[in-house]
Amino acid sequence: MAHSKLIYSRRAIDGAGELLAKVYEEGPEVEDAIAKLNNWRSFHSFPLNTVTVDLKQKANRIDQNSHVVRRLKRSRSIISKLWKESSMRLTQMQDIGGCRAVLNSIDAVYDVKNQYLQSKSQHELVRVDDYIRSPKISGYRSLHLIYRFKSKGYPEYDRLLLEIQLRTSIQHAWATAVETVGAMSGQALKSSEGEAEWLEYFQFASLALEHNEKPVFSTITPHSRGVIARRLASLDKRLQVEKKLTAYRHALKATERVDRKEAAYFLLVLLPEQPQLQIFSFTRQQSDLALKEYERFERLIPLYGGRDQLPLFPELENYTGAQAVLVGAESFKSIRDSYPNYYLDTEAFVHQVDQFVRRYRRAP
Repeated sequence: MAHSKLIYSRRAIDGAGELLAKVYEEGPEVEDAIAKLNNWRSFHSFPLNTVTVDLKQKANRIDQNSHVVRRLKRSRSIISKLWKESSMRLTQMQDIGGCRAVLNSIDAVYDVKNQYLQSKSQHELVRVDDYIRSPKISGYRSLHLIYRFKSKGYPEYDRLLLEIQLRTSIQHAWATAVETVGAMSGQALKSSEGEAEWLEYFQFASLALEHNEKPVFSTITPHSRGVIARRLASLDKRLQVEKKLTAYRHALKATERVDRKEAAYFLLVLLPEQPQLQIFSFTRQQSDLALKEYERFERLIPLYGGRDQLPLFPELENYTGAQAVLVGAESFKSIRDSYPNYYLDTEAFVHQVDQFVRRYRRAP
């Protein structure tokens, strides 16, 4: 991706973040703050591409069928995080630029992690967040490596924070289902916000999928397999989980404007109310255009969850389920495999949960 220039001071960018975290109405100040946020986000593009290339090499050594993608964090997600974590500065947010590898097993995840720990990288490892050994309360499981970028050739990008996510395909299936239900119901389930029964369902589903993976260590397993299976069956009956997820998938209409041979960037726009998925592709030479289109589509979507949309596009006022994300990937197929939630595709998740419930429903 092109070398985006930073045209604002870091102090000005932090000021923009503070304003966006507390201002609710449109105005010149908000427009200026969004411009600063977009510039700061696009500034992460080049270092993120560099880190992703390295992740791809490491993941392929362990699992040749791994899926590696990169993305720039959505504006709404950035603002939501700033709002929830009042002490956080925009310039210190660790996951504005992030890349992910989906691997075939927990062992593969830790093998890739060990490659990072044993390598002599010029980038500084800031922290390892192991949400596999210690899952989040929501049930989220993944392993995060936070790096501070450093480059002799491009020192202007030094100190930028980037996040590398490593997860298994089963962990990815769980996260996909959470994203899908969150989008369709307008709930921030991935942030442990929403209806209590949905949150409980995904907590128990995470425990079930953890058992399916047969990890070499135990994490949070306060319940027996039988208890987990029966609770999932009860919640599924009340919430109609499998029925709803299947209906979402079958109802989706996807419009793919994709030149698969030349594409390097994909803009995914999900409108769950219809439901409809629009996909646009861009070549490497069109990276600047891809960023501009990403920013344009984001302005069609509410920046603040549960609040009124800035009145620029009244046809989408108060519509909080829409999502847009710009993804860099080597192939169109990897987009479908890495972002099935944009296709409302939770088939792998449904299969894993159903398999567990059938096997252990009558167990102690």
